[in-house]
Amino acid sequence: MICPNCKSEMPDDATFCTKCWNVVPAPVEPVKKEKVEEVIKKYVSVAGIPLILKIDTHLSLDKTQTNAVEALKEKVKEAEMRFGEGAGGFKAYLISGIAAFISKHYEEAVEHFNSAIKLEPERKEGHHNKGTALYYLGKYGEAVECFEKSIKIDPMHAIGWYSKAMALIYSNRLHEGLKCYEKAVEIEPDLKKTRFPFKR
Repeated sequence: MICPNCKSEMPDDATFCTKCWNVVPAPVEPVKKEKVEEVIKKYVSVAGIPLILKIDTHLSLDKTQTNAVEALKEKVKEAEMRFGEGAGGFKAYLISGIAAFISKHYEEAVEHFNSAIKLEPERKEGHHNKGTALYYLGKYGEAVECFEKSIKIDPMHAIGWYSKAMALIYSNRLHEGLKCYEKAVEIEPDLKKTRFPFKR
């Protein structure tokens, strides 16, 4: 090994140069993507948030969940800085979106759900949750499109049918909305107990 200061020959395991006494910095091990992903998975697990939003259910986070979500956001930022866009992973973006939704930051929620959809477009959760956020923004037509995508992925997704029914009704498409509601109840009879239509 060569001393970076005086260019003298040194043993490979030297921590300083015996000629100029320059301290040789220890090599920094690069952060591995797998390690960052492991930490993100841990925070996703601790957050323990359901991955599907329900139009007529108001969620709140306890202190542990709030702390886990904040830590998760930091880790996602770090992952993106090191490894590029999308490095946070599907569930991390989904949970960040749900946390934004709970805080009534619906536009931000849509952005997070878009990131999740970009990573795994074949999963219903991203489309459904984006539709729910759009519904709360009063963009019922766009919400219907998102719910349709989630239903196309999983035709037995009762909450998807129910959410589509709500968005259609608020789009003044009552007949279509009632048909979707009937389909939702057919799949999950317990939805009959839900007050319908739900007023936000």
